[in-house]
Amino acid sequence: MPDPAVVVVGDANVDMVIRLPDRRAQPSDPAHFHPQLHGGGSAANTAVALARLGVHVSFAGALGEDGYGRWILEDFKTEGVDTCGVSLVKDAFTPMVMALIEPTGERHVAIWPEQGGAHFQLHKHDIDNLIWEGQGWLHTTGMCLRASPACEATLYAMQRAKAQNLTVSLDLNLRIESWGLDEPIRGVFERAISLSDVVFGHAQEEIIPLMGLESVEQAILRLSEGVRTVIARQGAQDAVVATGGEVLRVPAFDVDVVDTLGAGDAFNGGFIAARLAGLGVADATRWGHAAAAYKIGRVGARSSPTQRQLKAFIQSGQSAQD
Repeated sequence: MPDPAVVVVGDANVDMVIRLPDRRAQPSDPAHFHPQLHGGGSAANTAVALARLGVHVSFAGALGEDGYGRWILEDFKTEGVDTCGVSLVKDAFTPMVMALIEPTGERHVAIWPEQGGAHFQLHKHDIDNLIWEGQGWLHTTGMCLRASPACEATLYAMQRAKAQNLTVSLDLNLRIESWGLDEPIRGVFERAISLSDVVFGHAQEEIIPLMGLESVEQAILRLSEGVRTVIARQGAQDAVVATGGEVLRVPAFDVDVVDTLGAGDAFNGGFIAARLAGLGVADATRWGHAAAAYKIGRVGARSSPTQRQLKAFIQSGQSAQD
């Protein structure tokens, strides 16, 4: 019997990455001023991370029928991601994220178009076009839960996955600082969480404000409700995990930071791949940390490791050589 496969539903875009020079360093590296085009999108990044780790992945999402959309499709094919659930939309643009990367690796991002991007044109029939037989896991993100018809299509995919006994995971991607969290949107996220077996999110930026509690331990236990695993990422600090009514702390890897763009997406890929391989929650969280740390040492949201690189990284505790 083949290994379980993963369906990933959600957003795909391109990232235009510009590395800002360290003004204290002389002379400045001219390469820092040249934009670099990379694949991006929270769901798409996790799909690629999983494919690189040897997992069979199908992606469902909407792209504009434009140059960026065609570029993303070709990139998916190069990475080995099945695009049977991808649709091209004539009257909407594929989003572009402009990412300015500080010398510290921290990033500042802006998306264009701000509203009406092609990723929100995901429909239920795109979900039906997926091949569901042999799937073991569905992963999605909150990026497509803020507008129709993508919101309804995403919830439909989660419902269908639950009906077929797939494990369902959700990366919150609330982006409260940009878009807020009014009561109707909160209700949508609560519905998505109720359909999830695994929830990923940033401790301070997402899970604590969502739950209205000051303690990350209390927040993840409340969110878990004893029936789902909740992973609160904290960047370079320990991830705090609620599972089976218990709280675990799993330390991150200490690495030099080049670019944090897509680190959480790589973490998700490492965690899911480990769980599909039969590892427990604590070890899967360590895989997540390792995938994120490997990516952080490289430019672009799609610089996650292969399975060989990931295992070498974990064994050595430092970046594996390409």
